[in-house]
Parts: sequence; C-alpha cells; structure tokens
Amino acid sequence: MYLNNGQTIQAGKVIWAAGVKAKVIPGLEASVLDKSGRYIVDRQHRVSGYEHIYAIGDVAIIRTEKYPNGHPQVAQAAMQQATHLAGILISGKPTDFEYVDKGSMATIGRNKAVADIARLHMSGFFAWVMWLFVHLLYIIGVKNRFFVFMNWVWNYFTYDQSLRLILRAQRKS
Repeated sequence: MYLNNGQTIQAGKVIWAAGVKAKVIPGLEASVLDKSGRYIVDRQHRVSGYEHIYAIGDVAIIRTEKYPNGHPQVAQAAMQQATHLAGILISGKPTDFEYVDKGSMATIGRNKAVADIARLHMSGFFAWVMWLFVHLLYIIGVKNRFFVFMNWVWNYFTYDQSLRLILRAQRKS
C-alpha cells in the first residue's frame, strides 16, 4: 500500500472504511460505480472487474433476483455482508451472499417507535421498548451495555436531550 507521502506499507489485506458514498479510487475504472454512486459488486462482494477488491455496506450494490435495486442501505445488511465477507476471506472458499431481512425498527419520538418484523407491524410504547432492547443486544461488552442503558435511563427521567451543535461564527460583510 502506498501513502500520499510516498511511504509504503506491506500488507496482505487493506481495509478501508469509506462512509456512505463510494468514490472512484485512482486506478479503478469509473464504470465500477452505478448511477447511485455505489460500487457494483458480485455476490462474493468483489468489485466488478476486479478479483481482489471488495466492497460492502452502503457503498456496494449487489443486484439479485429478489433485490434488483440492491439491498437496503441499513446496518442490518452491512453487518450480514461483513460477516459473509469475513468468512470468505478466512476460509478462502467463495459462497454467494444471501440477505436475510430480519425486519425494521425506528424510534419516532419519546416512548414511540415503529417495528416491522416479518408479518408483525407495531407502533407505540411497546415497539419503543423493543427497539431499546434490540439495540442494547448489539452493543459489545456487558460494561458498555450497562453504561449505555444507564445513560438512556438518566436521559429519560431528566429529559436531557444531549443535543450538541457545532456552530461556526459568520462575519458580516
């Protein structure tokens, strides 16, 4: 791997966390991006036309019969893609990725959320509690879960929104 300052780093694998929109990397053809700006990848997450370059998550689009416009750009899909690609890289045995929709949840206010899980559609307080529970499950480590939970409890009872804004002063011309 070559850095901007000319330094070289020897690496077997390079992992780049790019954010939610793909950029054309120098040396890659612009045709690897679709019209929405995502890398076109096959079901083994390989960028179109390249054997050893992979993309997953929001920057990648895998077109399948079930998802002709790609998978939803949500954490659930990215996490499944990451697990699948890790398995391919560790085992060296490529298998086709198959997305499993586990449902969708979103908070829409204090004590309010919506949840669509299989054929179950719910909203309100119960959906909100379920959203909290599911998000706590995905936090790594018991100590981290505890502190996040305590922070949520504190914010709930104190009505602390913890809204943080970064403002830049503007000079009048």
